[in-house]
Amino acid sequence: MQEKVRQTADRSKTLVIPVETINRELDAKLHLSLRAVQRGWNVILGGRANINHFIPQLPPSLYISKGVRVGNRHILRFMEGFGHVPVALDEESLIRQSDEALLMMLDEETFNRPRLLFAWGQSNAEVWKRFKGYRGTPILEIGNPRMDLLRPELADYFRSEVQSIRDRFGDFVLVSTNFSMVNHFIADHVRFATAGDADAERADSLRDGLIAHKRLIFDAFIAAIPEIARAVAPMTLVIRPHPSENPQSWEAAAAGLPNVTVIHEGPIGPWLMAARALIQNGCTSAVEAGVVGTPALAFRPHVSEQFEVELSNRVSRDCRSLPELVAALKSLPPKGPLPDQQLAYLRTHIASVDGDFSSDRLLDALDAHAGRLAAPPPRGPIAMAVTRLAHFRRYALRDTLKGLRKMGSAKSYRAHKFPGLAEEAVTSRVGRLRQVRPELPTVTVTRLAESIYAISAGASGRGE
Repeated sequence: MQEKVRQTADRSKTLVIPVETINRELDAKLHLSLRAVQRGWNVILGGRANINHFIPQLPPSLYISKGVRVGNRHILRFMEGFGHVPVALDEESLIRQSDEALLMMLDEETFNRPRLLFAWGQSNAEVWKRFKGYRGTPILEIGNPRMDLLRPELADYFRSEVQSIRDRFGDFVLVSTNFSMVNHFIADHVRFATAGDADAERADSLRDGLIAHKRLIFDAFIAAIPEIARAVAPMTLVIRPHPSENPQSWEAAAAGLPNVTVIHEGPIGPWLMAARALIQNGCTSAVEAGVVGTPALAFRPHVSEQFEVELSNRVSRDCRSLPELVAALKSLPPKGPLPDQQLAYLRTHIASVDGDFSSDRLLDALDAHAGRLAAPPPRGPIAMAVTRLAHFRRYALRDTLKGLRKMGSAKSYRAHKFPGLAEEAVTSRVGRLRQVRPELPTVTVTRLAESIYAISAGASGRGE
């Protein structure tokens, strides 16, 4: 293992690309990896938690963080401490229930640590620039590589999955849920971490208001499942819980309904491509449906002036009641591109709906801002020893203590989102990407540690 890492460190440019949720991110980040190798980069790709543990053994690199909220504070600090240069590819600022709440989740140290900030588009960039602690780090509107995989140029990547889904379910309507605040995989867990200097009273008010709104919508969805199932029959109703949700709530709602299936399997792209329509509320899936050309319905039985997701609503058909939703399901439009007005609006939120791929925009930005990405000066042995001790206490020791306390639900949750990454899963996806885009390079995939792989240019052909 150590020898493999040293070999990688001898190369000139290395990107570290962590994956937190396999179904959401892996395919897109592998596509980004191949395009990076094509431009002369070496890539280390793997599970985010695995990479966090492996930091001290990684070669000097550019680290692509999944975000800049306060929860990323420790990993960004350690990355810099071990000589890496962080940039941030945001995953969570596209769908915002409250700009005010989002800004409360940013702290000045964490937000300004990345050398570049990659925004989904104009809307995301504008809200970041309103952060009181923003110090002028370049904010680049690049979209997100997840959207690359949904565009026509790469849609054939999912061809076999789409056909398999259609073979299993025929015509179906997809319900995509987004209720982890009130139906989390870990019972009673609410994710709403704010910065230390945020107004605690106001943060509590926003959190409680958002929870109350989500609870109303969640309860309405649960109660509506039997009627929705009858409305779509003889088609199947497929319910796809958010990866952070407890699927048992939806399984209970579907009990006894012969045309309802609850399943979270694979990335959402092929499910949207295969579906006749989508039902959602405040979910990224509405945007993804717009990109692939599947009609989206926004079921909004309770409307909040404060907590609505305008983007999801604007690219969907608005259904304010269950009868309106049933009527919309009875008169679905054909699948096809968004109307021009909706598409123009979507472009203000996602820079890479068309034109250059998000992956290329990101790599272009790394080249254009190379001067900002210079490695920090080497740290002395005492400073490095302090960093290693802090890293050990944060990750290795903490996980050992959690294991002794038998934190089963947290472990199950992590495994649910990232069950592990086998080498064959990487090489087979690389081969599929190269079949769809033959200009992508032949690469060598080398295992560095559990669920961590080096991807580099090579003639071995592994993954073809």
